[in-house]
Amino acid sequence: DIRLLNAGKPPQNVAILEHDLDKSDSLIRSLFNDVQTLKDGRHPQAEQMYRRVFRLHEFLVATRTEYSLRFKSGVQQQITQIVAPGNKHSPSKASAAVDGVTLKYIQDLLEWIEENQRRLDAAEWGVDLPTVQTQLGVHRGLHQSIEDFREKIERARAEE
Repeated sequence: DIRLLNAGKPPQNVAILEHDLDKSDSLIRSLFNDVQTLKDGRHPQAEQMYRRVFRLHEFLVATRTEYSLRFKSGVQQQITQIVAPGNKHSPSKASAAVDGVTLKYIQDLLEWIEENQRRLDAAEWGVDLPTVQTQLGVHRGLHQSIEDFREKIERARAEE
């Protein structure tokens, strides 16, 4: 799909990629639960396993953010091509397309924010230290993804 975007064509596997990212997220959450069970059982390598799962989670968050930015910017590049001189589309149609794509992008961002806010609101803090540490790690991963996303937004603004 990246090659398609670079060639000015729309991506074809967006739904599959989003499904796979969601499935990966679910599997990592399951791993966090498994690691918590190991911690509760005082497994000698539980902390090491937790760090590995946490790094996996951070990688997934970074991958999801990068995916969103690349595909959204790819859509924006296509819109820029519509507005290019010599194009058959009128500026008002291109402007409407830009507004529609921009609105969709903003809606996707808001959905992402709302989804993560729901996750934070629904998250329960454990009653023992290992559970709280696991949940704190997940929260820090989300916080880092938000910070990374903010930096990318600031870079995009600076490049405008």
